[in-house]
Amino acid sequence: MSVLLQCQRVSHAVGTKTLFRDINLSINAGDKIGLVGHNGSGKSTLFSLLNHTAEADSGDFTRGRDLRMETVEQFIADDLLDFSLSEALAEKLPAEERDTGRYRVDQLLASLGFSEAEHQHRVGDLSGGQQNRLMFARAIMNEPTLILFDEPTNHLDLKTLLIFERTLKSMSSAFLIISHDRAFLDAVTSKTVFLRDERLYQFDLPFSAAKQALEDHDAAAEAAREVEEKNIKRVEASAKRLAIWGKTYDNEKLARKAKSMEKRVEKMKEDRTFVSRGSGLHLSIDVGTASANRMLAIEGRDIVAPDNKTRLFHIEDMMIRPGERVALLGHNGVGKTTLINRIMNCYRTNPDGDEIKFNPQCEIGYYDQELNLLDPAQGMMQTLRDHCGGSDSHLKTALIKAGFPFRELDKKVAVLSGGEKARLMFLLIKLNTPNFLILDEPTNHIDIQGKEELEEQILSTNATVLITSHDRRFVDNIAQRYLLISDGRLQEINSPEAFYAAEPTSGVQPGQTGKLEAAADSEPDDILSRIVELEQLLEDDLARKPKFQKPKLQAKWKEEIEALNKRL
Repeated sequence: MSVLLQCQRVSHAVGTKTLFRDINLSINAGDKIGLVGHNGSGKSTLFSLLNHTAEADSGDFTRGRDLRMETVEQFIADDLLDFSLSEALAEKLPAEERDTGRYRVDQLLASLGFSEAEHQHRVGDLSGGQQNRLMFARAIMNEPTLILFDEPTNHLDLKTLLIFERTLKSMSSAFLIISHDRAFLDAVTSKTVFLRDERLYQFDLPFSAAKQALEDHDAAAEAAREVEEKNIKRVEASAKRLAIWGKTYDNEKLARKAKSMEKRVEKMKEDRTFVSRGSGLHLSIDVGTASANRMLAIEGRDIVAPDNKTRLFHIEDMMIRPGERVALLGHNGVGKTTLINRIMNCYRTNPDGDEIKFNPQCEIGYYDQELNLLDPAQGMMQTLRDHCGGSDSHLKTALIKAGFPFRELDKKVAVLSGGEKARLMFLLIKLNTPNFLILDEPTNHIDIQGKEELEEQILSTNATVLITSHDRRFVDNIAQRYLLISDGRLQEINSPEAFYAAEPTSGVQPGQTGKLEAAADSEPDDILSRIVELEQLLEDDLARKPKFQKPKLQAKWKEEIEALNKRL
């Protein structure tokens, strides 16, 4: 198998912080690699080194002769904003093909969920998810041998996410993906590289299996380190004892032996098994409680678009009770965020009104996906002062416990990364101890460790939660109830599986010139993929503490697995 891109003994630092030291990585033809690490570990920096937009402090990069590399960044390039969608994709074609190859442009845009009318929309007017789809289309247009993706699933709805999955599975190109979406990584990758502790840990496994292998590695390292520390203490004690005897009895032989043992201790310390330090970042929430039969109720209301003219959907009856964890599902554009904005507007301006009825004890902690609550011009300390109150020493301690270094406590919000802003938002929620969490796409900016910490925090409290999220694993792990916006109304469904299954999964291979492959042609692959996903969900849930497990969902997953096996 040919090597497309290789880095050897690469080290790099930003300011005084070393991101990685003497790392090695090879990307071969056909590799499907997930690059995982906590926020700030250096993933995006390594990405920049691999695509040659930055230079490493030291180390070598080798590019194979078959390398044709494309990059999908997190944000659309400014010089494309005034293009039409169609023009921005056609611009990737060789000059001699831009007239004859327009059918390829139209076909690829259609396969990625764009309507014909949208082909002429200005790129700058597209949503974040639509721009992500465009960047994806531009990357695969000319069938590269390697694609580098930096958080391609942010802001995507499930419809587009599943199209991405199907397309990536059908491609022969190698790719490396930075992502915090666990279900997505499990679906499309076969190798996982963890960046932490200034080094790389590599496994020929998809994310969930690789994470378990990494945890096994950590457990073995800790056990080995414990034995080594005991041996070091034993030899140190012997050396000290011999040194005392040599001095007491003026015995040169014992003194020499003590010196020898001391050198042996130094060598043993140098050779100790490395144990991970962890990320040093922590995400946590504290919640209060409320007693009543409801936290929120809406009856017989139309939800309209921000223009106050377009009716999005109707709510006949919606009630959320204390302690319930509710997921709000629906495609992008159906009105999920509009409903949440309506709830928050009523809560802030008319909590005692009839439009939306709140529990009198209701204290909402709100996380908005755009993080608009944070003022870019303010520092972190001032942000906490304005929204939380309390002494400066208390606020500084809270920031440090959340993983922010002491020297950066007055850092402006404007220069924080997306992950740092998310952690600051959750810290605001924690300090205000609400009893009702409304979380609109809370997983967009946090890393996998942060998602798992957030899940654990929510599950270990009696928090009332209303969430929207395109992260299927997060929804499956958190929610007890599911509200779906579809066909102009809000309705309760028993599980999200029907919503996931209703999503189109057709994709197109780069350069494909015929009709899209019929879903039936790859039905066995789809069924097997779904069985693997369900088995993983079941395994993850059974691994939880009994009080956090979901027996009803387990039963549904088992039934679906049995039905799918029969179809095979």
